[in-house]
Amino acid sequence: MRLAILFISLLFTSAVAVAQPSDDLLGKLECVMNVEDILPAQVEINGTTQGFAIYGRYAFSMHDKGQCVIIDLKRNRFVNTFVIEGNTGHCNNASFGVERYSKKSQFPLFYVTECRGERACYVNDITTEGARLVQKIYYDGDEITGPCDWAVDAASKRIYLYCTIGTVRYLKRFALPRLADSDANGEVHLQTCDALGGIPVGDIKIPQGSHIYKDVIFLPDGVPSRGVLRLHASNVVSGKKLLSLDLSDMGLEPEGVATRRGYLYISFHTPRQNRANIIYRAKINRRN
Repeated sequence: MRLAILFISLLFTSAVAVAQPSDDLLGKLECVMNVEDILPAQVEINGTTQGFAIYGRYAFSMHDKGQCVIIDLKRNRFVNTFVIEGNTGHCNNASFGVERYSKKSQFPLFYVTECRGERACYVNDITTEGARLVQKIYYDGDEITGPCDWAVDAASKRIYLYCTIGTVRYLKRFALPRLADSDANGEVHLQTCDALGGIPVGDIKIPQGSHIYKDVIFLPDGVPSRGVLRLHASNVVSGKKLLSLDLSDMGLEPEGVATRRGYLYISFHTPRQNRANIIYRAKINRRN
């Protein structure tokens, strides 16, 4: 098994060499790790790699049906894994907010997309030992179709609904709800009139994760079985297209994206190998 994974990693590395950004937004892609290499042998990973978020030195890799794998990026070591409370959905996206559940909370609130039937965002008080559900956010407008994702921009205290309206991939922008905004059921229901604006984000075949960095939103796209795999980037205010990077030669599914210290991290799903979560990064270049 490890020889097979090594072969995949080498194949992936050689593919990256020809799949470089076509403009100056990102620097060269470089491998951070294959999570398989730091996982203890007895640790079982159930569900495919999905959403990805970073806070400080810690990366949080979500898997289908709610398993969270925590990695120390400073020391390149495995920290812990557990299933977060309540969310048995696809966990397609993950991000950190601003508010903390209490003064004792180890991290700000952790927002994980359910992605399937409820179209909900599950808000969690998370530690390196576990997580508990403290709020659910819904969108009650009837103009969207299919699954949808949620992404928090902590810097602006906004939350974005990444959805489809008709045939258009779209981002709707809202003020980030506080815990105090929850109703008696611990829920927040956003309405069409609550939207602060929005932008179309172009030709995205299969939406994956999403991440806002300053005025840019990064959007992975596609699955290997359906053709082109890409990483898109747009201005989150104007919708101007900034990047469309072809990742097709890699043959792996780009899932979650996050940033740390000026780098964009991309988490890839290795088909039929849930432990083999390959993570790359690229320097985000300053732009005028």
